[in-house]
Amino acid sequence: MSALLLTAAVAGCSSKEELPDMTGSQLQRAQDRAQSAGFTNLTSEDATGQGRAQVWDRNWRVCSQDPEPGEAEPDTLVVFLVVKEGESCPASTEGYLAMPGDEMPAYAGRNLMDAINQMAALTGDVTAVDATGKGRGTDNENDWRVCATTPAAGETIEDSVLFEAVPNGEKCPG
Repeated sequence: MSALLLTAAVAGCSSKEELPDMTGSQLQRAQDRAQSAGFTNLTSEDATGQGRAQVWDRNWRVCSQDPEPGEAEPDTLVVFLVVKEGESCPASTEGYLAMPGDEMPAYAGRNLMDAINQMAALTGDVTAVDATGKGRGTDNENDWRVCATTPAAGETIEDSVLFEAVPNGEKCPG
């Protein structure tokens, strides 16, 4: 009988739980949601690479998480990459939203829709044009890739952004 109980206990340890998507959440809320879902092995790191400690979790926002949302073992280490509230997530993280004053990321070769989505927090114009000058509409942004941007990569984003793009499979001009 004790061997049966031990087998059942070991089998119960391998059950997976659903890890929610906490991207964009306040760090304290993300931790609470993860714990409610059965995950207790949690940590957070400064997404900017500055190594700042998250002393008051309510002042930090989640840019990305590892592992990604989905099924995972409850004892899995969940790492939240975070920035202070009001700061922009680094462009290398899933939760990045450009803010005026940020440095323009290098978008050349990236999916146009993803690039436009990262500009959602700007209040100015975010537009996309056909980089070839053929005047084709870029309405299906998922089928286009970025050739160039204004401001250029590394320059400061003010409030408006222009993407020059071509359909997937075409070469950028120049």
